[in-house]
Amino acid sequence: MRRFAWSSVPSPSFSVARINRIIIASRRNNLRHHISGMLLFTGAHFLAVLEGEEGDVNELWRRLQQDHRHQDMFKIADDACETRMYAQWKMGYTNDAKVDAQIHSLRALQTRVDDDRAAIARDRSGWGGIIHPILCHADSM
Repeated sequence: MRRFAWSSVPSPSFSVARINRIIIASRRNNLRHHISGMLLFTGAHFLAVLEGEEGDVNELWRRLQQDHRHQDMFKIADDACETRMYAQWKMGYTNDAKVDAQIHSLRALQTRVDDDRAAIARDRSGWGGIIHPILCHADSM
């Protein structure tokens, strides 16, 4: 099983008004493909962790990279895992400026290193400890 973290910025074509449709479709598709995780949307950034079988996670990542609603998308970390940290797929929203600043800082760090060998991923157990507290600030949708 894999645990995969990514972040993006909403593209100009992204519509917050359609977020409920996105949530419904994502829950249905992720359940069908045995994907769990969490997606946080701050209004300015997306931050997500996906968990599932390697092929399923890779296929979802491929589809996300082609999704016109995202831009400046990159992989934060990708590791093998034995258990799910997020057993149910959830989407959360926060308009907390501190949380948005944390994601912005995380993204700034990532842009200075190669996507597949991110600085936070060097400590294999550490990246979840950085991302999980950020995700916990979200109000579940």
